[in-house]
Amino acid sequence: MEVEIRIVSASYRQSDVAVELFGRTREGESVAALYFGFRPYYDVVEPDEAYLKVIQNDPEFVKMEDKRLWIRGKYENVKRIYIRSPWKVPEYREKCPFEVLAADIPFHHRFIYDLDLGSCVKIIGENISDRETSFTTDIVIRADRIENVNDFNPNLKVLSFDVENEINRENVEDYGKILVIGYSVSFQGKTVTGSLSGEEQDILRSFVDLIRAEDPDVITGYNIDGYDIPVIKKRMDRYGIKLEIGRDGSIPRRIMNQFWRVHGRLISDTWWSVKRILHPKHESLDYVANMLLGEGKDNIDRLHIEDEWKKRREEVIAYCIKDADLTLRIFEKLMVMNRLMYMSSVTKLPLDDVANVGTSNYVDSILIRAADRENIGVPMNQHEIKTEEIQGGYVHSIGAGLYSNVIVLDFKSMYPSMIIKYNVCFTTLDPNGEILSPNGVRFLSPEKKKGLIPRILQELMADRDEVKRRMKAAKTKDEREFYDGIQNAIKVLMNTFYGVLASSFYRFTDHKIGSAITAFARETIKGIISTLESAHYRVIYGDTDSVFVESGAGSAEDAIKRGKDLSERLSREQGLTLDFQMVLDPFFSHGAKKRYAGRCVYPDDMKGEIVIKGYEVRRTDSFDLQSQALSKVIDFILNRDIDGAIKYADDLIKKVRAGDPSIDIDSLVISRTVKDFQSYRANQESLANIRAAKKLIDMGETFVPGMKVSWIVTNGKRTPQEVEPYIYGRDLNVKPDWDYYARRLSETLGRVIDVFRTDLGQGQKTASLESFGSSSDEAKPVNKEPRKNSTLDSFF
Repeated sequence: MEVEIRIVSASYRQSDVAVELFGRTREGESVAALYFGFRPYYDVVEPDEAYLKVIQNDPEFVKMEDKRLWIRGKYENVKRIYIRSPWKVPEYREKCPFEVLAADIPFHHRFIYDLDLGSCVKIIGENISDRETSFTTDIVIRADRIENVNDFNPNLKVLSFDVENEINRENVEDYGKILVIGYSVSFQGKTVTGSLSGEEQDILRSFVDLIRAEDPDVITGYNIDGYDIPVIKKRMDRYGIKLEIGRDGSIPRRIMNQFWRVHGRLISDTWWSVKRILHPKHESLDYVANMLLGEGKDNIDRLHIEDEWKKRREEVIAYCIKDADLTLRIFEKLMVMNRLMYMSSVTKLPLDDVANVGTSNYVDSILIRAADRENIGVPMNQHEIKTEEIQGGYVHSIGAGLYSNVIVLDFKSMYPSMIIKYNVCFTTLDPNGEILSPNGVRFLSPEKKKGLIPRILQELMADRDEVKRRMKAAKTKDEREFYDGIQNAIKVLMNTFYGVLASSFYRFTDHKIGSAITAFARETIKGIISTLESAHYRVIYGDTDSVFVESGAGSAEDAIKRGKDLSERLSREQGLTLDFQMVLDPFFSHGAKKRYAGRCVYPDDMKGEIVIKGYEVRRTDSFDLQSQALSKVIDFILNRDIDGAIKYADDLIKKVRAGDPSIDIDSLVISRTVKDFQSYRANQESLANIRAAKKLIDMGETFVPGMKVSWIVTNGKRTPQEVEPYIYGRDLNVKPDWDYYARRLSETLGRVIDVFRTDLGQGQKTASLESFGSSSDEAKPVNKEPRKNSTLDSFF
């Protein structure tokens, strides 16, 4: 038989070392494919006969091959040694007294690389569903051959669940008895909800049965990584029940004490997706559901769940089901699976790997395949910490102020462009190379040897251009969205190459290469700025992302024309793409890196929009009133109403200091992520976020390292500050320290307004910080710093 699937997960069966590929077809059938005969291997550089004799007598030994691989500038003799068991490769790697290559690649990745598989494949083989009864999929096939097919996005089945359990107040880590598990399953446009309740052992066994019967591709929930799955596992341990929810009957494994993986399915915690995609002020399910869906959780007192269960059992069950369903709808609203499928298509990795491995694995998937094709030795990742730092990119900044008709030119993938233009690669690094970097590193010219990484990036750039062309020609919205997702994933992958090459751990890392790339970028930016200044343009700001140029134009139309001309000319002269992105009028900057605001007058689809970067008006470790006030002041500034900005700031700060009852206390909430307490070295109690987290635990609330904690400052004069935890949706009957909040506002708004004391050409300061910056009962001014040290980081 033949089936085509998108690969959800890949693994191997330990009993017979069968590689397992799990996925779903276009038609909606779930598939498990078993491939037999693929063996693990590792490469040994120039081993002696004594080692080879020992290894050949080892019961794990299968066979050996001679290879000639390019390693650090020359070809060397290599023995490729095949053994029986993938899990034993690390042991043989450590025992080998010679240099070992390619011995840290996960077995299922090695299989995918060697067969050069993509994200979607055709599997040709024998249907063995009747013999392999341990699998939960619709089809089980013994694969004889696997071929790549064009990418497609099947409708995946997603199951969301939520656990309600008693609270063990004597030991919160020894979870109380499970009362109910609610679930919601989405597949092919339909959603089914339900619950499991009764005797706890029956609930737990029914949960395993539910997963196996529904056979979801994706299991999700809200904070299931840190709470629901540990609760279920711990309660199962009491009864000797196994959480066999893998598609092959396997049990989930905890990875780095953070997330879970299981054969055949993707476990994707919606809470993590919310953190990564939305960065919300508060991370509770109630808050996020209200923000995205316009509805929140049901009204059940979670801290007294036992009493609620006795009095309102059916309502608690409905509450639990709704939590699971809200989570599922958030998961779908964020298009988590679409994002993963796009990246899977570009990196040629299964969905589970895209979701749960580091970005260096994205590069591995592309680079190792290319290296293997060209007989280039693949070193192992480096684990020792390197102390050498790579000098950062060049930043050109000018005095703060308000500017007219500012042209924004955007570099198209600066670092990838430098790698391509100057042939930067570990394969071209040569002391006799014709290309000399500004930091003294030499590379062979493309004419002599085209680098492996420059070739890969060139192909990716060409692929992205082709995908963007198809996106423009697309006839349907779905088609446009598909191509847009692919082109964006390619962009992410391209930029990831520089990130891993400049890291201290990656297998192909070389400090000289990372330094050369940034050196070329610095000189390129300096050259562009010099060219612009020679043409009598004033460069307001420049970095590796973009250049901001005061056009000198008397109108937006003239600025647009100049922007297009500059883009074409500089792209041609520099041999890279510098896109004309927008015209901002006016444009405001206080002079610090990547911090500006402006009103867009071009392109037309952004006309009238206010663009704010770096000021982070939604930054979560500021309080909402602070962010809103800063946004309002910037709005005044962009309307060129400086006096209005000063009056607004003055009035607001006086109002806050007086504790005006019209001020919503919710707007004073500060939020910050809290890691594991042990990761904070000393003085934990001096940190407001840790004290707030510990108070939450004392209240009986769930705390998981990595979650965001919120609080109100009730006394900022004490050391440490006195704070009270804040929980979205609950009443908070505390008195804020109004003077603390007034001081924070005065620092934030005063520094922005201070830009205009001389820049407006009025010859005198337009306002005094003292007019709204210090409390009447304080003897000294608040945070009176020299202006040259003022940065927006101080605002928050």
